[in-house]
Amino acid sequence: MKIAYFVPYLAHSGPVSVVYYLTQELYKSHDIDIYYFKDIDRLKFPVPSHRISLSQKIDFDSYDILHSHGVVPDAYLWWHRGSIHRAKTITTLHNYVKEDYRYGYHPIKAFVLQRVWNLVTSKHDMVVTLSNDAVEYYKDFWINQNITYAYNGIPQSIDRDIKQLYVDDTRTKLGLIGSSNISKIKGFDQAIIALKEMPDFSLYIAGGGEELKHLRGLTASQGVEERVHFVGILGDIDSFIYSMDILAVTSYSEGFSLALQEIVRAKRSVVVSNIAIFRELFDDDEVGRFELDDTDSFIKSVSDALMTGRDMIDRAYEKFATTYRSIDMAERYLEIYTKER
Repeated sequence: MKIAYFVPYLAHSGPVSVVYYLTQELYKSHDIDIYYFKDIDRLKFPVPSHRISLSQKIDFDSYDILHSHGVVPDAYLWWHRGSIHRAKTITTLHNYVKEDYRYGYHPIKAFVLQRVWNLVTSKHDMVVTLSNDAVEYYKDFWINQNITYAYNGIPQSIDRDIKQLYVDDTRTKLGLIGSSNISKIKGFDQAIIALKEMPDFSLYIAGGGEELKHLRGLTASQGVEERVHFVGILGDIDSFIYSMDILAVTSYSEGFSLALQEIVRAKRSVVVSNIAIFRELFDDDEVGRFELDDTDSFIKSVSDALMTGRDMIDRAYEKFATTYRSIDMAERYLEIYTKER
């Protein structure tokens, strides 16, 4: 099978990482090309990567599958639809678009962008979401109703040496994982506010972006500056995870969360916000769970998860190792690619 993946850029972001893991699983048996539109960062794929412009045509029908990720790649395939006759077009929606845009943009801009994205996926042969819950969510308002799902996955093994960091900190280490551009939708405020009532804990925040200014101001107003460590954008997130005693995924909305899978793979205790996607992915005896914007619930969930120990960790890892690996994701996408239109 010949597959073309279209991504906005070759950066270490969730959607691009998914394409990277898919490519790692599929390239030995399939012919794959990567197309991207902006030079922001260079994630090295094991297959040819080509920078193109929105107006630039490629030989679309030399491929069996054209698979776009993100609004710009979706718009590219929509614009050139008249030149696509044989290839099957697929898009993956990696978020809950209304919630994601509401946190990131002015309401009017968010509304317009949502409508544009809805339009430019309307001609795709298949829309893929990341969960059953997202399928039902998008069926309420998405133009293209040919919707299915594929869980994201990451490799089961780690191909680097793991280092123990922050060994001089004698407090219980609580970690938050953000991207190079942390968004308010990640809900990191909740952990900082709770930390004021958790004197035996230190908080470590990985990631960057404009939101850090707000988070630093919040640590000052809460009087916890000495126990909050902003460690920046990390190339070795696995060592960060291994160095924590417990981690939290505090999102108000999340398409899937590769970070959660990385935590579970590392066999670390984790608590997650009580939102639909996390309820679908893991049971209550596999991860801790807390109510959004409820400090008492957050503190209790952290305490309970630490007390539960290995049993919860092992059950979560078993779920990951049978369901959320990159090989599982690749097999699911191959089913989608070969499904009749």
